[in-house]
Amino acid sequence: MEIGSVQKVKITDYLHDGSGLGRLSGQVVFVPGALAGEEVLAEVTTQGKGYVQTEVKEVLLAHPSRVSPVCPVYGECGGCGLQHADYELQLEIKRRIVESALHRIGGLRDVAIRPVIGAASPWGYRNKGTFRVGRISGRAVLGFYEEGSHRLVSRHCKHLFSPSVTALLSYLEEVLTEQGFGKEGHVDRNTEIDSIMIRESRYKGETLLVFSCFDELAEEIKRIARKVCDKFPLVVGVCRNNKGKLHIVEGRDRIVEKIDHLLFDVSAKSFFQVNTEQAAVLYRKVMEYVGPTGQEPVVDAYCGTGTISLFAAQKARRVIGIESVSEAVRDAKNNAVKNNATNVEFKKGRVEDILPKLVRDGLKPAVVIVDPPRKGCDKRLLEAIIEAGPVRIVYVSCNPSTLARDIKRLAGCGYAVAEVQPVDMFPQTSHVESVVLITRVNK
Repeated sequence: MEIGSVQKVKITDYLHDGSGLGRLSGQVVFVPGALAGEEVLAEVTTQGKGYVQTEVKEVLLAHPSRVSPVCPVYGECGGCGLQHADYELQLEIKRRIVESALHRIGGLRDVAIRPVIGAASPWGYRNKGTFRVGRISGRAVLGFYEEGSHRLVSRHCKHLFSPSVTALLSYLEEVLTEQGFGKEGHVDRNTEIDSIMIRESRYKGETLLVFSCFDELAEEIKRIARKVCDKFPLVVGVCRNNKGKLHIVEGRDRIVEKIDHLLFDVSAKSFFQVNTEQAAVLYRKVMEYVGPTGQEPVVDAYCGTGTISLFAAQKARRVIGIESVSEAVRDAKNNAVKNNATNVEFKKGRVEDILPKLVRDGLKPAVVIVDPPRKGCDKRLLEAIIEAGPVRIVYVSCNPSTLARDIKRLAGCGYAVAEVQPVDMFPQTSHVESVVLITRVNK
């Protein structure tokens, strides 16, 4: 198929990113923005070996759950790639993405995959965003890059964040425009702000700003910080980040968040789930899968700021959290004190180094909880878990592909998947979180 040719395609399934999937002349056809069951006219944009990438030109036969995207820059941004499907269909697409990964990569076809737990509020849910700073038509713009490019979208996102953050973004654009930031064309990067991270607590509305820029802008950022804090009293901290080194400009470098009845210090650099309301749903499901622990400890690998560890501490005699990021370990220890949890200890280091040593020293956990980054679990970690022989493993995953790969390894060493519960942490996007209960079937 030639580049630029327009083809009629019947969509039969979905890719891992939620794009439509079809076939023509023995080739796989990728069609972003198309839904299974639809017929579309698609223009070929890229020719690969055995596949073509296309762009929808016209929907000939529409899915009954197709809707008009709410966001005016939906076609530019690419960040909310499922806006063309109503919310119930979005949840089904995500379930199919998880199912497909477990089938194709994990070879697991008899696994119980429950319906995706949807969000009560599928809009305005993000408590954190990192916004690039640019200039379009003479004014500073805070926004995201178009998908697959470094072109800034012409306006900031107004649908994924709270009204307070949206108002703050508009004010920051005004101030930055007045100060001459976000210049077009080639500029000295020493005198430009690369991005601004905004983190908001849904508990009290406290907000933290982090400007990424070089030290040459220290005084400019201080002046901007004072203006922002005067205008928005809920901005309790403004920081400046230069190559990973954080400087407090105004206020403090952390906010307080609450999930169920637990309180958490969340610092500028620590990982915390971006959807606070759905995080509570996720952690309740994790605790259901943890089940009774008896006398043996629970290990929380990749524990971050200790959120799951502190939930587990409510039902386990002892919890050991392991995390490699120093700031996160510090926050986790503070969070344990804040919540009067005396049966939790946190160890700093790579989990693939720490857990094998603990196992060699005689640790026999009842349950191991893993919540790894997108790349999944290190092979040495999986080997240490198998050697430790916990009765249950609770795997929290943000990437169905690496989840399926890791489960396949465990399934060959005496473990079986009991149940998979997807949770929608990121409505309007193709991303899906999964909680998996894995049980030991033999030693």
